[in-house]
Amino acid sequence: MKRPISLTIAVVLQWIAAIVSIVSALDLIGAAFEMRQEGVALQIEGALVNQGIVDVPGSAVVTGVFLAGVLLLAIAFIRVMVAVYLARGRNWARIVVALIVVVNMAGGLASLFEGYWIRALVVVALEAVVLWLLFNARSSAYIASRSASASA
Repeated sequence: MKRPISLTIAVVLQWIAAIVSIVSALDLIGAAFEMRQEGVALQIEGALVNQGIVDVPGSAVVTGVFLAGVLLLAIAFIRVMVAVYLARGRNWARIVVALIVVVNMAGGLASLFEGYWIRALVVVALEAVVLWLLFNARSSAYIASRSASASA
């Protein structure tokens, strides 16, 4: 059975998301190194003290930015691996993508509380489309056929 276009679009969207995550991760990691070299940690610490926050050193904030970049890089790697196996019709990959989509939708809905209505609508709408791409009849039939042949 040939892979349906809807599933191919879902795979391409996962690759795009992975690329965006890699770029964002490298930006965060680079920013952390730049912050450490330019003494920004001391400025951050001073700003925190001015706000009455005295137990958080500025270097902890810089380390947090670095770790966020590393975590985002790991997520990008996971998305690449999942996209590869989703293209091969593996059901577990579809489930992982669905979980990522649900987490992203929750983040989009959280944007509502921050006043970002347009962002929330765009994120929730795009993620709903991805769910449809993953679970429509053609995609489900393809994944069922590929999963059955992989386990046989």
